[in-house]
Amino acid sequence: MIFWGIYMKKAIVINNLWSKYDENWVLKNIYLKIYRGESVGLVGPTGSGKTTLAKHILGLLKPIKGRVIVDGIDVSKTSASKMARIVGYLFQNPSHQIFSETVYDEIAFGLKNFGIKNIDERVRSMAETMGLIDKLEESPFNLSIGERERVAIASILVLDPKILILDEPTIGQDYKNYILLKFLLNRLRERGKTIILISHDMELILEHCDRIIALKNGEILYDGDIKIFFNNAFLLKNLNLDLPPLLKFSKKYGLNKFVRNIDELIKVLKNEARPIC
Repeated sequence: MIFWGIYMKKAIVINNLWSKYDENWVLKNIYLKIYRGESVGLVGPTGSGKTTLAKHILGLLKPIKGRVIVDGIDVSKTSASKMARIVGYLFQNPSHQIFSETVYDEIAFGLKNFGIKNIDERVRSMAETMGLIDKLEESPFNLSIGERERVAIASILVLDPKILILDEPTIGQDYKNYILLKFLLNRLRERGKTIILISHDMELILEHCDRIIALKNGEILYDGDIKIFFNNAFLLKNLNLDLPPLLKFSKKYGLNKFVRNIDELIKVLKNEARPIC
């Protein structure tokens, strides 16, 4: 079922979502609207319901109560396989979503499944982007954790989904893969993709998200601007989260600007520097 009109500028609309495993409520009374092109950080303690919420958006789980509308589609009335063309989801452990014998076949799988043309061209172009062009004939299970994650990301991005959910994407990544991930996030934002980052990596959240949704015990504790979020010491303590190093530095030295990355910090330091007399 497709909902037009009021939903069309919204990538995701969640109304009164309740979800449970066995007899335990994991999500309670969730109301959310995420707009097209937004980059949202989904944060909270382990077990707060972040991954469960992501699986509802993808359609892997159906609500006990409430409604989840994604790209105008009621996910409870749509198959998860159809939603996979709209929502790309990177699992916490990339090995859980990799099953093909070669890297090439893994990247090509979704393209074949959806009957998309120019498969070879698309696979090789994506492999080049992800630094996997020389790994195409290798088994993904023989690769490092970071390389397997790149394979998983490639298999998602090659389908060009409108919405991306990345669940702890920096786990197991070395510095090179971490920088590549940040580069990809910048490109995806420039292309207007809707991005949901689930992460305990506050540096990544700070640099790439404009809005924070914080969950605790299955309920929304905060939903709003990232600057207000990081300026709320009580909230961070309640969520057992720490300030990113950049903001710790800014606070320690009394900088007046809210900085999101190293380049912004350098610019602020230059502007606030005082000439030595």
